Amino acid sequence: MTAARSDASTGRGGLRLPALVLAADHRARGIVTVERYVDYVRIVSACLAHSDGLIASVQPLGDLAASGALSPAHQVYLSANRTGLYGTSFQIDDRLVVSLERAAGLGVAGVKLMTRIDHADPRTAEALSLLARVLEEAAALGLDVMVEALAWSEGRFLRDTDAVVLAAVIAHDMGSPLLKVPVPDAPAGEARREAVARVVASVGAPVLFLGGPGGDDDGDDPLEARRYVLEEVADVMAGGGAGMAMGRRLYLDPDPGEATRLVADAVHRR
Repeated sequence: MTAARSDASTGRGGLRLPALVLAADHRARGIVTVERYVDYVRIVSACLAHSDGLIASVQPLGDLAASGALSPAHQVYLSANRTGLYGTSFQIDDRLVVSLERAAGLGVAGVKLMTRIDHADPRTAEALSLLARVLEEAAALGLDVMVEALAWSEGRFLRDTDAVVLAAVIAHDMGSPLLKVPVPDAPAGEARREAVARVVASVGAPVLFLGGPGGDDDGDDPLEARRYVLEEVADVMAGGGAGMAMGRRLYLDPDPGEATRLVADAVHRR
């Protein structure tokens, strides 16, 4: 397995910022955007050529490493909890599927943990307890932790700015060194940039913003979908975001590699 640490990185966990981190852990949660596995690995590999990091579950990570798609410059995060399958009644019951000791043995930079915060579900207490335990164990093993903090209600994450800020603050103040949160649901342009800036200012750690399943305004036109993504990325970076963590929106583009290159250019303001 390729090691993902880099001494030249400037982020708190070794991730050079700003960064585009590729999310390749959806299938293990029951979200199958590309069904044929060989096609999935090929598409992710094409996207990796323009990415700074990778979030992956165990099998894709191993196959991407074996294929040579990963380089020592990629910061790799092993997806740690995947039991909360998409669309089920137990989504919030998201337990570990890999030990931190195994992650450390694989040589990855860190782990990614999804933490859902639902005011109406008492299982949130266990989710927060798991977060605290993972942060403590990861620190002892020298692993970074990317925490995907989500305000949750009725089976979906909330995107209003208040909810995004609240989830980010809770995870941050428990000690999360790197956050991944939704782009706030605000009109494109100045309003969205201000919403992103508010999220970033609420914490003292780098904040990556997740791409999500797709924009409300892209319809069925792939070029419109790409335009929506690039406008969103531009607003995130102008608002002070540390970068993007994206997957599905790139994989479903007619040219995933080119779409990823354009997003990377926007993240790095090239």
